[in-house]
Amino acid sequence: MKSRPLSGRIPVFRVALMMAVCCLFFSGCEKKPEQKAALQPVDVTVLQVATTSAPLNVDGVGHVYAYNTVKVRPQVTGYIKETFFVEGQEVKAGDRLVLIDPAPFQAKVDEAKATLLRDKATAEQNRRDWMRYKDLVEKAVISQEDYEKKRTDYQQAKEQVRMDEANLADAEISLSWCSIASPVDGVCSLQQIKTGNLVEENKDTILTVNQIRPINVQISVAEKDLPDLRSHAAMSQLPVKATFPGKDAPASTGVLTVINNAVDNTTGMITVQAEFSNENKALWPGQFVEASVVLAIQSDKILVPSDALMETQDGISAFVVSPQKTVEMRKVKVGRKIGTQTVIESGISPGDTLITSGQIKLFPGAPVNVITDKKYDDGPVPPAAATTQGQGTAAGGGQGAPDKDRQGS
Repeated sequence: MKSRPLSGRIPVFRVALMMAVCCLFFSGCEKKPEQKAALQPVDVTVLQVATTSAPLNVDGVGHVYAYNTVKVRPQVTGYIKETFFVEGQEVKAGDRLVLIDPAPFQAKVDEAKATLLRDKATAEQNRRDWMRYKDLVEKAVISQEDYEKKRTDYQQAKEQVRMDEANLADAEISLSWCSIASPVDGVCSLQQIKTGNLVEENKDTILTVNQIRPINVQISVAEKDLPDLRSHAAMSQLPVKATFPGKDAPASTGVLTVINNAVDNTTGMITVQAEFSNENKALWPGQFVEASVVLAIQSDKILVPSDALMETQDGISAFVVSPQKTVEMRKVKVGRKIGTQTVIESGISPGDTLITSGQIKLFPGAPVNVITDKKYDDGPVPPAAATTQGQGTAAGGGQGAPDKDRQGS
């Protein structure tokens, strides 16, 4: 029996292998669609940039001093009999503060009055004797020597009366000093010597009265600001704002009154003094404040919150919202700082939408969702002009170039 040749047949397993390879080849050639993960918008708060007026300030650390400080000391020695004030009380000029026991001084007044009356009677008798002797000497009844003696007696008695009047006035003054009144309007300190204790004249301090309305603030400013201070002060009276550290709103507003006559060569600082009406008693002697002397008000400046600015390797930058509701990074040139705000010289224009929060999550091109800033009471976020003007900082103290009006500061 003859076998059939195999050359005309294809084994079944080869066919299956070839079909499998083809399926794998064509399946590998199919392009799968790319799937992009959709970016979630970042919640941010913004403000609409606008131009506003910006103060040109000279800043420094201020120390509050009482307008007048009076140490109340007795002018007579005696025991404190009565006290009429309460520690920390506000008093008016002329209000009684302390009474020193007046009994010994009243006795001296009574004694001086009695002496005066006695010597007045003696002087009157001497005057009558002198007038009688005057008639007798004209008639040659008595000698000229006796007459001169009577006239001398009268003159001595008259001078004794004048001395007694002076002694009485002195005793009455001492008696009046037993009652001590406040010499100024002010606030009483703690009573250092209590009622019942002995005080010595012109030595012991019973209390101190500080006049706080008005009140003075002495400010240390840099020597480099002295030319600007002098030139602007020569043209007009300069307002001064005092702010407590950590507070934005000024505690009080006053006027510059004194520029000291010398610069401290050890610190390079000069002291200036401002007077504040202090009607609300916000300033208190001994406090430290941040003070700003306002030299001028410049218009058409862009002020933005300093927190909205970022320091990068290329300098100072800020995020703004593009018309497509995405993030755009701007490189900005900054000027001086004014309180919590910074003057923008370039990089941001009026009408731009500046991002004020959420910067840590942002990058160029990221989508954003604008939300309401709660600090504006759920209303629209106001422009930079709606924020404070003139809150204290150093003129030219911001990063970048100083303002063109303060060149050389």
